Amino acid sequence: MDEFTFIERLKKKIPPAKNAVLGIGDDAAVLRFSGPGRLVVSTDMIVEKVDFVLNRSEPEQIGRKALAVNLSDLAAMGAKPLAFVISIGKPAYVDARWLDRFYDGLLRLARRYKVDCVGGDFSAAKEFSASVTIFGTARKPILRSGAKAGDWIAVTGRLGGSILRHHFDFTPRVREGLALARSGLVHSMIDISDGLCQDLHHILNASCVAAELDPRRIPVSSDAIHLGRKNSLAALERALTDGEDFELLFTVPGPAKSVLERRWKKECRGVSLNWIGRIVKGKPGIRWISNDKRVRMRRGLSRKGFRHF
Repeated sequence: MDEFTFIERLKKKIPPAKNAVLGIGDDAAVLRFSGPGRLVVSTDMIVEKVDFVLNRSEPEQIGRKALAVNLSDLAAMGAKPLAFVISIGKPAYVDARWLDRFYDGLLRLARRYKVDCVGGDFSAAKEFSASVTIFGTARKPILRSGAKAGDWIAVTGRLGGSILRHHFDFTPRVREGLALARSGLVHSMIDISDGLCQDLHHILNASCVAAELDPRRIPVSSDAIHLGRKNSLAALERALTDGEDFELLFTVPGPAKSVLERRWKKECRGVSLNWIGRIVKGKPGIRWISNDKRVRMRRGLSRKGFRHF
C-alpha cells in the first residue's frame, strides 16, 4: 500500500473534525476559534529506541503515547485541547496493518478527549517516529515563570518507575489542568516529563526563585519501589529523576492552599494532590529539608533527569 492510498484510507478512518472549517485533504487545515482567551500550540515527538522499543510494544500503545504526551503539554498550560496534526517517519519494516493499529490507539484517546485530527504528513525513514502538533485554547495560560517566594509546591499522582508501564498508560491531566486554571490560584505549572527535579528547575529558572523540598513528602510509586528493590532511598531517587510521569507540578500562594484543597476534592476526585515543599527567595536551585537523618540526598541529585542530548 502506497502513501496516498493509505491517506485515503485514513480519511475514512478519522471522523470529521468538529473544530475545523477544513480538515484533512488540502495543503492546510483551517480551525474554528472564537471567544476570549488564547490559542495555545505545542509539539512533541516520539522516536523508536528513545521513547519505545517497537518490537516490545503494541502499535496501539505507541499511537496512544504519541498523542498523550502532547495532551499533557496542554494540561500544563491549563488549556483545553482543540485539534492536532501528526507527521510519521515510516521505515520499510512498518506495514499498513501496523500503522492501522497505531492510529487505532491514537484515535481512541482523541475521542476520549474530544480533540480532532485535522491533518499530517508521511515520510520514509530508517526508524519509526511520530511528531504531533497540538492546538488548544486557554482563557489565561499558566506559565512556568510565575512562581513566587512563599508559594507551596504541589504535584499530582505518584512518581517514578514509569519505564515498567506508566509511560504508556498514563492519564494526561487535562481535567486537572483545566480545574487549576479555573481556580485562578496557580502561579506556575509544568508537566513532569524529564523528572521532578529537572522540571522543577525549569520553573525555578523561569521565575528566578529557589525551592525547599521535603523528601519525605515526595509521592513514590509502587513501580519505583519495585525497581528500587524495596530500598526506600533508591525508590525516592527514581521518583525524583526517572521522568515520563506526566503528572502536574505547580505552585500556589500560601493563603490559597486550603482553598485549593477544597476545590480539588470536588473537581479532581481520584487523583492525589501532594504538597512537597515551598518556593523561597534565592538563586535558582533545590534545597532539601528533613528532620530525618536517615534521608541523605545524594550530591548532584537535584540536577539529575532525562536529557535527549
